[in-house]
Amino acid sequence: MCQGIFELKNLIFYESRVAVAKLNPDQAFEGYSFLTLKWHEEELYKLADKDRKQFLEDMSLVANVLSKAFKPDKMNYELLGNSMPHLHWHLVPRYMSDPMWGRPIWAGNRRRKRLNEEGYQLLKRRIETHIPTPRNKTMPRGKAE
Repeated sequence: MCQGIFELKNLIFYESRVAVAKLNPDQAFEGYSFLTLKWHEEELYKLADKDRKQFLEDMSLVANVLSKAFKPDKMNYELLGNSMPHLHWHLVPRYMSDPMWGRPIWAGNRRRKRLNEEGYQLLKRRIETHIPTPRNKTMPRGKAE
């Protein structure tokens, strides 16, 4: 059911008690990332209060970090679960210059963009410089606590 959701560990840039954030291998929208719950659950309302709060705080933190790193015109947030029934956010920086501006990323045909390993690592470093530590310093390697 959740096969593949934790693959591509080289794309991970943030981890908390409840979630892991990683770049989407498809970078058609620069900075497009996922925030995935560490254990299987399909519905947000089924999480314990403290876990749900942490998951939502992580989503907000990652969106803020992506916004600082990529300076999008708008951040799109999606928590679907139709084709992958496991709690995970799609955090998609959107730019007025993108050919699908004003429409959902799922509308119509869009070109996929894969990077080489160096390209992904450059994006990760760009993101990680904005991840705060408890002391407001940059977190080494993007790991939380």
